[in-house]
Amino acid sequence: MEPLTALFGIAVIGAGGGTGFWLKKTHEKLVSMTENNILLQQSQSAHFSHLNSEVSNMNVKLSTLNGMVEALRATNPELDGALLAHNTIAHLEQIGELGDSLEETEIFSQALNALETLVSSVSIESNVGDSNLINQITSNLIMRLIELFDRHNMNASSIGLKAVTAHKLGHVSLSLRRYDWAENCFGIAYSSSPGNMNILEALEHIAIEKGDEDLRRHWLEARMTVQPDSPELLRAHAHLLAKMGDLEAERDVRRLEALGLDTPADRSLLSGLRARAGSHSEALEAIEKALDEDPTQSKDWLSYANLLHQEGEDGKAYEAANKCLELDRQCGDAWALTAKLLAPKSNRLKEALKAAVHAVALESGGVDLILLKADLLLTEGSVTASEESLVKALEKYSMNGELRAKIATRYLLDGRIDDAQRLLDETPVGIDHALLHVVEGRLHLANADRTRDGTGETDSTLLSVAIAAFDNALKLNRELGVAWLGLARTNRLLNNLDSADEAIARAGRLLSEEDPSVAAESALLALDKGDITTAAQQIDVADIHGQGSIITYVRGNIEARSGHLDRALEYYAKTLKEDPGHIRARLNRCSIYMALDEGRKALDDAEILLDLAPNFTLARFKKAEAEMVLGEWANARADLEIVLEKAPHHHQALTQLASCFIALNRHERAETPLNDALRISQNYAPAWHQRGLLYLEWGRDDNALSDFEAAVKCDGNHLDAHLHIAALHHEAERFDEASAGWRAVLAIDEDHVVAKTRLDECEIKLMS
Repeated sequence: MEPLTALFGIAVIGAGGGTGFWLKKTHEKLVSMTENNILLQQSQSAHFSHLNSEVSNMNVKLSTLNGMVEALRATNPELDGALLAHNTIAHLEQIGELGDSLEETEIFSQALNALETLVSSVSIESNVGDSNLINQITSNLIMRLIELFDRHNMNASSIGLKAVTAHKLGHVSLSLRRYDWAENCFGIAYSSSPGNMNILEALEHIAIEKGDEDLRRHWLEARMTVQPDSPELLRAHAHLLAKMGDLEAERDVRRLEALGLDTPADRSLLSGLRARAGSHSEALEAIEKALDEDPTQSKDWLSYANLLHQEGEDGKAYEAANKCLELDRQCGDAWALTAKLLAPKSNRLKEALKAAVHAVALESGGVDLILLKADLLLTEGSVTASEESLVKALEKYSMNGELRAKIATRYLLDGRIDDAQRLLDETPVGIDHALLHVVEGRLHLANADRTRDGTGETDSTLLSVAIAAFDNALKLNRELGVAWLGLARTNRLLNNLDSADEAIARAGRLLSEEDPSVAAESALLALDKGDITTAAQQIDVADIHGQGSIITYVRGNIEARSGHLDRALEYYAKTLKEDPGHIRARLNRCSIYMALDEGRKALDDAEILLDLAPNFTLARFKKAEAEMVLGEWANARADLEIVLEKAPHHHQALTQLASCFIALNRHERAETPLNDALRISQNYAPAWHQRGLLYLEWGRDDNALSDFEAAVKCDGNHLDAHLHIAALHHEAERFDEASAGWRAVLAIDEDHVVAKTRLDECEIKLMS
């Protein structure tokens, strides 16, 4: 055999053997897998059999559990309602996301069922306002349902509540403080049962919670139609009417008397009603009867003390207030009355201060007691303590607009304008009190007094803001007398005399007759009208009701207007002695000193005015005029230039500046300010006269004559202009015109010697 053939045979035999071995191994694996599958199938069969058994058991248990839940829901309505409510709320919250239509969905009927179930355990005879009607979980669910209804603009009426359910839900809504739903629910219930006392009581309770006294009265009177003789309802009605200021409250107390059910407290209320009606004797009789029956009521002693005080029996009022304090040391109103009764007595100021301190500490007596305490401290000499008491009160009652306004007014009257302005500027946001606007107006008037220049134009600008402030006060309170008084004064200063007259009449009707400010303002208004007699009568009336700087100031004005300058000076001196910061009194005295040729005294007053008010342009002008009288032309010129820097339209200052230039031999500089003055005010006679003098100085007689004639046209009584006109005609030998000129002078001053002499000369010349 050949070798190649032998090799091939051996290879074939090896390959066959390998294949046979592989096939054997593969067969063994297949047999093993088959056996494993059989075992797995048997295992799964056993498992599924056990699982089916467990599922069957579970179904039995679930069926039992469902039966138990249904039984629990059937026997416990609150649980059933809670489950319904929870499902309903979940559905309602998804309505917007799912895009369901509210008209097509039935979810709101489910919500209504849930509400009915949740409140089913609530009694329709529940106590009104009871907060323990339902548990917290139920409360939360009902609140969530109500909020969801609100979100979809639905209320108790639109969801179709039945009357009984509405009654129950009304009580629940009350406990949840949802007064809108409560009122709606009880309204539905009331329409079904209008005589139900529980519903009426609930509706009255809601009115009380809302603070609506008229609505409460309506429902209380509805309750009284059902139970007309109920003493509790009669008392509640009487107290409500008394609080509302309705004197019909007395009828309820009389019904209690007729029923024999009145008490000392009822008689005390009757006393207060009669006092309010002005029947003080009957009120005293009623309160005395109440005290005879029960002298242990401190509030009755307080009422008795107040009545006695109103009757002017302050001694007995003090004793009654003490009786009240013996029973109740914490009665702040009794301490307040005691302080008021003792304050006028100089020998009992310490006791008055002690009472005021107690009253303020107990937060009684209001703003008046806070101010009285400060006044008593001031009278005692404790200036710092007085100021500190006001500051502390303002810190404690920072939102009290009346207190802030009255303290600011005090500062203003004391000349502390910056402090008053600071208080006004620091007013917290949200306070809008009429008196604050009055103080603002008075501050504008005070600032006007200290910055005006006397031209009228500037005054109008400064005072217009005061008018606005007083108008704002009257928008808040049309019956505020001090606002009308401020409006009257401002209109008078603006020369709106008719408006001032109307405002002062309103103020007079609203303010106390004992307030001298109305009569004093009426006197000033009469003076501005030129009625000196009426002014004197009005200030006499003011003098009866009070003394003060305003009285002497007005009397000084009357004397000055009457030409009694010496007596006017006396009154102004009295005014300034009492109130050194009285701007107008010092300014008027300065003018009188000028008229009396007392330049030095006028200058002193002007300098004091500038110390008080450095920006007072009119005082600066008066100072310049006083310096001109004293011949201090350079100083006068400097002051007039300061005036014109602040008020370029001041034609009087321009005219006086020209006079200074002429006196300083600077004639070339005098014409320009005179021309400016006449451009600003063509009817200002002194400027025409002054420019005429300037033209005379330059030898321009025709121009001078023209200006003098213009001065006479502006002021027919301008004596110097008439004199110069007559003299120019006389010197030019125009004796007809000169004669007329001298006669014009004599018409003003019939004893003028020069005019008489020159008129005789003219007549001789004309006759020759």
